[in-house]
Amino acid sequence: MKKIYLILFICIAFLGAKATTYSVNIVGGPGTYTFSPALTNCSVGDQVIIQAASFHPIAQVDGTTWAASGTTTMTGGWGSNTTTFTYTAVSTGTVYFICQFHLFKGMIIVNSVGINETAAAFLNNYNLFPNPAKSNVNVSFGLTEASSLNIKLFNIAGQEIKTFVSDLNLAMGNYQYNFDLPQGISDGNYFIEISSGNRKTTKKLLVSK
Repeated sequence: MKKIYLILFICIAFLGAKATTYSVNIVGGPGTYTFSPALTNCSVGDQVIIQAASFHPIAQVDGTTWAASGTTTMTGGWGSNTTTFTYTAVSTGTVYFICQFHLFKGMIIVNSVGINETAAAFLNNYNLFPNPAKSNVNVSFGLTEASSLNIKLFNIAGQEIKTFVSDLNLAMGNYQYNFDLPQGISDGNYFIEISSGNRKTTKKLLVSK
């Protein structure tokens, strides 16, 4: 009986760790527009799809601007979007956004419990060097099973900056790759994500020239 409970617990934990996609829509009419939901709680690895339009441009702002109902976009954020935008949660924290025309607000709280916890099932010894990096970065890792990998670079706003490899089929073993960073990339914090199907893990990369 204990063995059955243990198996059920493992299955539930695995399913609960899979990435989730959330939707934030714009509802109401003139004078009553709002984001629905106005607050989204998610985990690292999840995605939030936020509705936008030419008459409802959404912008990421800092907490001070958000509280003051300002419209200045946050430095290093996703800027202003007039089409539906997908935010990928790559780090914990709070993301503030607004409709720049009608000044209604939304918030995303990213928690640490997420799909990264499943990474050990296929990936180990994941390292980035040099870190800080200037123009290129070495990505090293070990695979505990044959996997089809994607390796991508994200900024702190969760926007994909570059896909280094896509659907790369590798056998179990240890690997190291050297990737060139995008030309003109700004100094700051970024994240490199390694994924295989629904399993993902990220590691922070500092770019400093």
